[in-house]
Order: sequence, then structure tokens, then C-alpha cells
Amino acid sequence: MCEEIQAGPRPKGGTDMERTATGEMQFSLLKMTWPVFIELLLQMLVGNIDQIMLSHYNETAVAAVGNANQIMNTLILTFTVISLAATILLSQYLGARQLGKVRQIYTLAAGLNLVLSLVITVGLLLGADGLFAIMQVPPEAVPEARSYLLITALSLPCQALMLTFSAFLRAHAHMLVIMCSTGAINLINIVGNTAFIYGLGPLPRLGAAGAALSTSLCRTAGMLMMLFAFFKSVEGATLSPKVLRPFPTELLRRLLSIGLPAGGEGLSYNLSQSTSLVFVNTIGTYAVTARMYMNMFAQVCYMLVNAVSQAAGIIIGYCIGAKDFDRADRENWRVLRLFAPVTMGIALLLAIFARPLFSLFTTDEQVIALGCRTMWVEVVLEIGRAFNIVLVRNLQAVGDVKFPVALGILSQWIVGVGTAWLFGIYLGWGLVGIWMAFALDENLRAVLFIIRWKAGKWRSIKTV
Repeated sequence: MCEEIQAGPRPKGGTDMERTATGEMQFSLLKMTWPVFIELLLQMLVGNIDQIMLSHYNETAVAAVGNANQIMNTLILTFTVISLAATILLSQYLGARQLGKVRQIYTLAAGLNLVLSLVITVGLLLGADGLFAIMQVPPEAVPEARSYLLITALSLPCQALMLTFSAFLRAHAHMLVIMCSTGAINLINIVGNTAFIYGLGPLPRLGAAGAALSTSLCRTAGMLMMLFAFFKSVEGATLSPKVLRPFPTELLRRLLSIGLPAGGEGLSYNLSQSTSLVFVNTIGTYAVTARMYMNMFAQVCYMLVNAVSQAAGIIIGYCIGAKDFDRADRENWRVLRLFAPVTMGIALLLAIFARPLFSLFTTDEQVIALGCRTMWVEVVLEIGRAFNIVLVRNLQAVGDVKFPVALGILSQWIVGVGTAWLFGIYLGWGLVGIWMAFALDENLRAVLFIIRWKAGKWRSIKTV
């Protein structure tokens, strides 16, 4: 069992929020990680179930949804700018026992993400065809990609609020509640896909548009469940404009000063992936399909280390709020020692069993052979990514938010995208060459992030 962490002395009474802030609630890394891992895995399935079920509909629909989801996932990352900053600040303010600030963050973060989601929805409805042209989506996939993107765009406000309330619950260590809600969302998605993709009873066969309808229903249901869980599970939970009078300008500045750089690193990564997808699209639909299936398998590793990083980030945030810097340092290295080898082992197993895994979803030998070759490069990629995800989240939790985004932008675009074009297109190595470029980028950043943490400059950064 992992060592447990306390943020401060244990009081005898008080509300749930007060007990959280003063440290009565203890945090075990493993207890916090497994619900987050299952939650993230279930979140991944919401999108991937669409593609899995569409693979039995037609291959063009799979490529269409893969391209549309690349756009959608990149835009959804903008909501994590506020959600991630809210989680970081909530954990720090709870550790510092500043409950008034905690209540203000609830209303401020929810309001900002709602407005942002409405603006993005309008932009997608007006500019979908332009985005497909920029990405050079294969012409045969454009009609279904357009239908999927436009329908799912209408549910973006629900997605934004679902992520926001999930961030609030996560900061209070209510991971199990989030996991159960995400499980319910997946059940709704499976039933919805069966009804709308293939046509159930009197319903017509809608293909990609049916998958989009099901996804939209899931987001709406997820938002309602997270909202209910927030008010039910968190004492002192409030959403009221009254707490923002007078308007907390300094709190908004802190929220954006953390969120914009922190979200910028993830946004840069997804934009670089979207750019690299343009290279894959020029290779052919078979390469797009192989990439989509390979990403789906590799996300198992990503979800595990992401879950660990979220749990560790919250724990380290509490430590920073309580000014316990040595404990924060120990937790960072303990997480890496425990979980980096695990994700690497999973990647190796996925490479060994790549052929039967790809064969579950396609009979196209060209797709299977390409996917199997590229999965071995994925093993090397996961070595660097395991360190990157944990170290980036922990640097953000301690307030060192500018360095990760600066390094991310430089490496992801110069090394990642630049060498992806060099290896994949110019030298003609195709998808394998593009993946080699990604592996080079991930491992270079891992080395530099380790050096950054060991330098210890984060100990002098001003927090709450």
C-alpha cells in the first residue's frame, strides 16, 4: 500500500470541505488512481465505441469519425484550460484552508467554460468545411465527417460543464463518483449507437450521424450526473453570481495564468497531432484507419499514466498549499518509480499481440500489417510519454506552468512535426516514420523535464 498523505492536523469536527482543507481526508495514491484510470478508460470508450461499432458499418465511416474526433478532441482541450487550473487552485486553496476562494472558483470556472463552449460551437457550425480542407480529409470521408462534427458540436456546452464539475469533484478526491457516472455514460452510448448507427426498430440506419447523436446524448446525461454529484457529494458546494461580488479580478488572473500555459501544452500537442494527421491523410485511407486503431490501443498506456498524474497532482497541490515541499518532491519520484515501468510493460504486450488485436476490428491486411509494424515504435514512444505526463502535471501543480508549455511547443513542432514530415513524407517511411518522430519528441522532452524538476526552481515559485 502506498504511503498516505495528510495536508495538516486532524480536526475533530467541521464540514466536509473544512475537513478536506485541514487534512482529515487522507489520500492514498493507489486509492485515488484506480477510479481515475477506469474513468479515463471509460471516457476513451465513449469516442472509441463509435469507431468500433462503425467499423462493422463501413471503413469510410471509421476514417471520417477519426478525422472529426481529431478536431473535436483538440477543441475540447480548450475547456481543460479552465478545468485544470480550477483543480490546481482548488487543491492549493484547500491545502491552505482558504474556503472563500474555493467557493469563488466554482462559479468562476463554470461560467468561463460555458461561455467558451458557446463561442466554439458557433465557430464549428460556420467553419467545419474549411477545417476539413486544411486537414486534407479524403473526399470520400468528408460527408460523414461533416455530419458527425456538426451534430456533436451542438453538445459541446454540456461537455464543457461536465469537465468542469468533474474537476471540482476530483479536487475533493471524489474519484469514485466520477468513475460511476462515466460508466453510466458508456452504457447510454452503447445503447444509443445500437439504435442510431444500425437502426433499431423503426429508426433508420444513420451511420456516422447516428454515432454523433448518441455521443451528444451521452454528454448531456454526463453533465446532469456530474452536476448532481457535485451538489450531493461536496459540502459547501455553490454556484452563485453573488460570490463574485465584488468581482475577483485577481482570482481570474490566477486562474488564467495557470490555465492558459497549462492548457497550452496540451493544446499544442493536439494541434501538432492534427498537423501530422495531414501527413497521414496524404498516405491514404488505410494509413488513417491504422493510425486510428493504433491510437485506440495505445491509449490504455496513456490513460493509466494520466490517471496516476492526476492523483499525484492533487496530492502535490495539497502539499504545496501546506508548504510541504519535501513531501511534494518525494511523491513525484515515487509515482515515476511505481508506474513508468508498468506503462512500458503494457506497451510491450500490445506490440506482441498487435496482430490479433487489429484483427478484431478489420480484415484489411494492409491496415493490420502497417499497424503491427508501428506498434513496436509505440513501445519506445511510451518510455518518454510516461515521464512527460507525470512531470508536466506535477510541475503545473507546483506552479511551474510556463516551462512545460514553452518546451512542449518547441519540441512538439520542431522535433515532432518537423521530423514527422522528414521521416514519413520526404524519406518515404510512411506511418512508421511519423511514429518514430513522435517517439523522438517524447523522449527528448522527458529528459529535459527530469532536469527541470531536479533543478528545484519550483520550490521558490509563489503559490496561494
